[in-house]
Amino acid sequence: MASQLKKVEEIKIFILYLLDKIGYPLDYACIGSIMVQDGIVNFFDFAQCFFDLVDAGHIREIVTDKTDPAMHVINWEPENEESEPEPTATVLYEVTDTGRQVARVLSDNLMVSVREKSYRSALRHLDFARRGAYIDQSYRPDGEGYLVTCSIKDKNGVIMDLTVRADSEYQLRRMMNNYAERPEVVFRGVVALLSGDVNYLFEDLQ
Repeated sequence: MASQLKKVEEIKIFILYLLDKIGYPLDYACIGSIMVQDGIVNFFDFAQCFFDLVDAGHIREIVTDKTDPAMHVINWEPENEESEPEPTATVLYEVTDTGRQVARVLSDNLMVSVREKSYRSALRHLDFARRGAYIDQSYRPDGEGYLVTCSIKDKNGVIMDLTVRADSEYQLRRMMNNYAERPEVVFRGVVALLSGDVNYLFEDLQ
């Protein structure tokens, strides 16, 4: 899918806007994942514009101790007990006062749909990332259809392990794509259905 923002000025405003809205420092990998997840900006354009903003003083670099509980360090990789110990220092980035002023004055130039969609997506992904969640999906043929498995795990174990049948290849693709783009929404929807928070869906079945 082609990115929606092409102009350098718009991409820079988009980066400043999201970082300002999120409101706390993040590492570069996390920021990059948030910025490109909805296809609004491609990664090459993001990387170029991001470091231009750092050089211009709109975003500042913070070197901090990862063991400091006051810092919001987001880890996008699942924990692996056999991996080598991580360094205790990490580099985070946050918007400066100048960058915040630019974001708030010029963000109205961005499409409302772009601002709202990207911010909601950022919050959903950060919610799972804080928990160290690992999101996975797979499928296997089953007769004339497919069995689709979607799972979410964190350091405490399984959050969701769901297997659903897809009756066609088209339905399979829809399920796989939708889960890949919105795992948090799928999880919350399943929980809402099982807990009866959306009982109105069953009214026609009674």
